[in-house]
Amino acid sequence: MLRVSRVRILGVGDLVVELRGWSREVSEPPYEYLPTVSEVFSPCPTHRDSFLRRVNGVKVNQSAALNVGRVLHEAFLAPFRYVQRGEVGSLVDGLAELKQSLVNNAGDLAGIVKVVYDRASAIALSLVAESQAAPVVVEPPLDGALIGFSDVIKPDLVVGLIPVEVVVTDNWDYLGRKELALAAYALALEAMWGNPVNYGVLVNINPRTGGLTSRVLILTDDLRRAVVRERDTVARIVARGDDPGVAPKCPETCPFYNHCRGGPGDAGSK
Repeated sequence: MLRVSRVRILGVGDLVVELRGWSREVSEPPYEYLPTVSEVFSPCPTHRDSFLRRVNGVKVNQSAALNVGRVLHEAFLAPFRYVQRGEVGSLVDGLAELKQSLVNNAGDLAGIVKVVYDRASAIALSLVAESQAAPVVVEPPLDGALIGFSDVIKPDLVVGLIPVEVVVTDNWDYLGRKELALAAYALALEAMWGNPVNYGVLVNINPRTGGLTSRVLILTDDLRRAVVRERDTVARIVARGDDPGVAPKCPETCPFYNHCRGGPGDAGSK
């Protein structure tokens, strides 16, 4: 997973697609509102969460599930941040000290944090060890406005020109949403650098076990057009104040669950 040799292979050849980051359909959105990547590709099927937050001004507490995701997400990225900083001294010792700090602050999640951090550290060290390593950047700020998104959008990692998205979930439907996020980041990279980006990597962390899986995605025209379609849907909802209605099925971990269902959601309003 995330091997530099693999990244170099993915950079060879071309993918025949019509929609690139420099395409007019991408660079000229029909609405003034420029949504964030996270709101466009949230788990909500109808995007009512964007309506509630942006139009109605609803504020919610962070759910327990979202907090778990935040902690494990950072446990994965932390070793890459450390390596990117290029700290002086033993890389292995520095990573070990960072691990202990994260575990000490993880509370009940300490065991899972250890698992996630160890896997991520192994990947980060392997990237450093490989000769002619492609650059690895953690959460680089990309110009989202070039593709009709908010001014700054941040993929979790970019290896060479390959975007990497890390998601903490056991909801398979949500993984499909993150595939679209990868395509959005690829469009932004294309718009900024003028080079085609044909692949992305999706890393999934199981929130119950810390187990990691990864998939290389071909960023097809279908994915790219779905990005534009979803972007325009959210922008229209916010710009026009259109309530898209409650989704047929809502994940109970959604922080807006109570507002749509009035049931025992994981988060309340404030």
